[in-house]
Amino acid sequence: MVVKKEEAKDAFILYDDEGDNKIDATQIGNVIRALGLTPTNAQVTKAAGKEYKKLGEKRLTFEEFFPIFEQVSKEKVEGTKADYVECLKVFDKDDSGKIFGAELRHALLSLGERLLIEDVDELLNGVEDGEGLVNYKAFVEKVLAGPFPSASD
Repeated sequence: MVVKKEEAKDAFILYDDEGDNKIDATQIGNVIRALGLTPTNAQVTKAAGKEYKKLGEKRLTFEEFFPIFEQVSKEKVEGTKADYVECLKVFDKDDSGKIFGAELRHALLSLGERLLIEDVDELLNGVEDGEGLVNYKAFVEKVLAGPFPSASD
């Protein structure tokens, strides 16, 4: 995906909540994701050179943001649909194509870059059946189709 500098600037300005042509550094990942990329928090931190957790800690100009965006956009996309489906097969004890929603929830809430319970609920909405089972192929397709509003936004 190629994003023109003007498009990046337009998205950047949408996150300028103070009208000073700057964004809060905690919004770097959100702006990058708004531009169609799906970096992990670790990739954003690596590209930015620092992790910004506190609102108001630093504000960035577009000139400071754009090199971070370019670096993240050059990183190789990790994994394919088949890779993710294969990973979730570990939870499919009876080879039915479904896994327990409770197990998936636990993994999403406690492993790697932990999600908020509200985000997990949104992800599982529509793929978890009345018996608490998740068709994990449908789940992967939904996640890869993204983007989802974050409860933390």
